[in-house]
Amino acid sequence: MLPYIILSILVRLAGAQSGGKVLEKYGKQVQLSPPTTSSYQEWFDSNRVHSTRNNTNIEDFKTQLRRSLENTTAAYNSTFMQQLVEERQRYLEKLNEGQFINDQRRLVEELLDPNFYEKTVHPRKDYTQPTRINLSMSLYQILDVDEHMQSIEVNVWMVQHWYDEFLDWNPVDYGMINRTIVPYNQIWIPDTYLYNSEELEQKKTESLMNAQLETGHWSQKKNGAKVQLMFPAIYKLSCRMDVRWFPYDRQNCTFIISSWTHDKQTIDYWPLSSQVNLGNMARNDEWEVISFEFVRVEESFKCCAAPWVMLYAHLVIRRKPLYYMINLVIPTSIITIVAVTGFFTPTSSSSERDEKLYLGINTLLTMSVMMLMVCNQMPSTSTYVPLMSWYYIGIIMVIVVGTFLATGVLAIHGQKHYNKPISDRVRKLVYNPVVEFFILSPPTSLIDLWTEFGVISEQRHSTHLDPLLVQMDPVTAHDPQHFFGSISSQMCDLQSTYSYTARLATITRQYTQHAKMKALRKNQYRMSMDTSQARSVKKQKMQRRCSLEWEFLANVLDRILLTVFCGFTFAVFVILVGFDSFFTVHTKSAHK
Repeated sequence: MLPYIILSILVRLAGAQSGGKVLEKYGKQVQLSPPTTSSYQEWFDSNRVHSTRNNTNIEDFKTQLRRSLENTTAAYNSTFMQQLVEERQRYLEKLNEGQFINDQRRLVEELLDPNFYEKTVHPRKDYTQPTRINLSMSLYQILDVDEHMQSIEVNVWMVQHWYDEFLDWNPVDYGMINRTIVPYNQIWIPDTYLYNSEELEQKKTESLMNAQLETGHWSQKKNGAKVQLMFPAIYKLSCRMDVRWFPYDRQNCTFIISSWTHDKQTIDYWPLSSQVNLGNMARNDEWEVISFEFVRVEESFKCCAAPWVMLYAHLVIRRKPLYYMINLVIPTSIITIVAVTGFFTPTSSSSERDEKLYLGINTLLTMSVMMLMVCNQMPSTSTYVPLMSWYYIGIIMVIVVGTFLATGVLAIHGQKHYNKPISDRVRKLVYNPVVEFFILSPPTSLIDLWTEFGVISEQRHSTHLDPLLVQMDPVTAHDPQHFFGSISSQMCDLQSTYSYTARLATITRQYTQHAKMKALRKNQYRMSMDTSQARSVKKQKMQRRCSLEWEFLANVLDRILLTVFCGFTFAVFVILVGFDSFFTVHTKSAHK
């Protein structure tokens, strides 16, 4: 305390004699205060920052102090100067020893001191015991699913926990600090690696930063620290794609995580939870996450005697098929139905018949381009044929078969130019109640010609008449007024006016048709008197009959094929659209 007293007296004397004069010291004002307010400690504290910042040595400090006091009347005391220099020397020594550093910095420096901690050494004092690594993962985003390259790219957040027995401290000695953060490359960390990663260099996939340490002083272990290493990672890993049911496929991509150099005797991996966290996951427009679970497996390899602990994280995702339904399936079905309708539409001119072939070729080219688009997204495999490929193969077969059958129907339609009537067997196949009711009825002119040539009897034709018309025999009824009056009186039992009007219109049409047939037979009888004219008329009627028969046969075939192909296309479309529901129900029943 002697230097403080001496300096205080000198300063007070100097201040009193100088009247509080302000002295300049290298740009900073040194105030020699009046005796009542000055002390050595205050003067030293206010000026030591300046001398330390300017990095002056002891000799400079002596010179500066002499210059600051040489204008004063106080006597220069060499003993005081020596004591002042010693005091400043002790201060610098304490500064170098780190006594003025905060507890946080001192804790980190002492924990990572190379003389006491080696980051390459196993973090167990008993090196024969394995270190348990608790691992957890959070899925943040599915970045890309490449079916053709059979890979998946995801953004995940990884967390690893373990206990390092060499990172030990007592919080009481460091201002009750229980947690601190250190650089990851300054401590021991496990060599955890993704085995099926497509990127061999780990630095390109993982962004390691800092590790968090938590003291174990308050726990049961009483030594060491719990280490938590958290980092984001973008993994691109191999994943065998099964696109058998594309676009209703599910993919199971497995993350194989373990140490690359340590077996179970050194590192023992355990999942912190059986489920991967999906709470922060960003939505993907094409894929839906079904499950993401951890499985711990111990595997033995030929290279090592001890088993290796492997963590398998199974990511199950399901494709959303709406995009492919809107852009592929529905347009393909519409194009096919339009093409089939064009194939089997009745035609009369040769140019229209040729356009059917052109339509078939253009449709085949369109289907080939669409199928190529689908194939480019799927892996090259010869093990199975994907569902979408089966769909396009079926559509292409429909177009090919439809084109060939349309060509055959056109050939049948062209037989009308040869004046050869169809056979009785074919006529019975195309002219019967089933075909007439469900498919197509022959034209009235053809029925009249068949009746005239005796192909069908008038009695058979009359079986299609209204029962009242058959009973009244309209051919023998010469008075239409009397005939329709009798018919009207017999339909009084009909309840609705619509039924009465519709039935009366049908009877009127059939009566008119029979009246025309009666007049036609009379004309034929008169024309039969002229033999040459009769032969010419009969030949024309035969030509007309042959033409109508082949046209009717072609129209029946067109109608049948149109119904079959449109029904097949629609059925395939419905099956493909509803396949997801059927597949889901079948999968649930199989699990039960």
